[in-house]
Amino acid sequence: MIKRLLLVLLASAVSASAQTSVVGPKAAPTKGVVKVVEEEADDSVVITSFRAAPSPTAKSNRTFQLSKMNKIGFAETTKELQRLFTLFASQRIVDGSPGGSSKATGQVTTVNYALLQDLGDNRFLAKAAWPASDSNETLAAGADTMAILLLEKPAKVGDTGKITGMHAGTVSLLFTATYPPLVGKRLTLRREAFVECVTLEDSPAGLQKFVESINAGADVSVLTFEQAACKKCGGLGFTREPQKGQLDKRIDCVDCAKTGKVSVVNETKFVP
Repeated sequence: MIKRLLLVLLASAVSASAQTSVVGPKAAPTKGVVKVVEEEADDSVVITSFRAAPSPTAKSNRTFQLSKMNKIGFAETTKELQRLFTLFASQRIVDGSPGGSSKATGQVTTVNYALLQDLGDNRFLAKAAWPASDSNETLAAGADTMAILLLEKPAKVGDTGKITGMHAGTVSLLFTATYPPLVGKRLTLRREAFVECVTLEDSPAGLQKFVESINAGADVSVLTFEQAACKKCGGLGFTREPQKGQLDKRIDCVDCAKTGKVSVVNETKFVP
């Protein structure tokens, strides 16, 4: 289902151009005769993938065993299960698959938008804003930035709103602008694309179904972003550079942005 949505986003509506020649009756070539060729304006929209949505790579793995939950000496607790399920639900897209949902192929985030141009098939060019993901390697923040949106319901230019969107990567958009001050200009833009989606419901009933699927043998895992001490600076937020005959010079750590902490991706696999 998710693949079908991405194909819709990248589908192109191409209009054929026509040429009209104005010539007189067939006659012998005459010096000075001019052919007039008029071309229709090209209003086709072509969207192609430029860069796929990046996927975070787990740096470590652990197992959450349901049978150990709330037992002395084990880290498996009801509170931790709820936290992990909330993250799991945010990474699943409700669709028509047999299980009712599929793992999101890109970062799922909140996108605020103002629609600038209708590209056809519920695709729009928009001014948009979204927060950074837990890892900038996955999706950096956008603020008052052009983006391409594939919406669930019909909309019109000028509409504003907020959606839950799955990042579909960076796409290349070839189109003719219809918004000022670029009206009539044929442009190629490379922008982030988002597909409107609905995530799995984070509810007691959803959690119960989640636990039942694990006990039934389902292969279930979730990615989490944890804070860990920066290795480059040892968690200090800065490094020291020796100075001859002087005190060491402090240099702000770029890797952790002076915080001493970095975001690390962990994968937790659930077992009965």
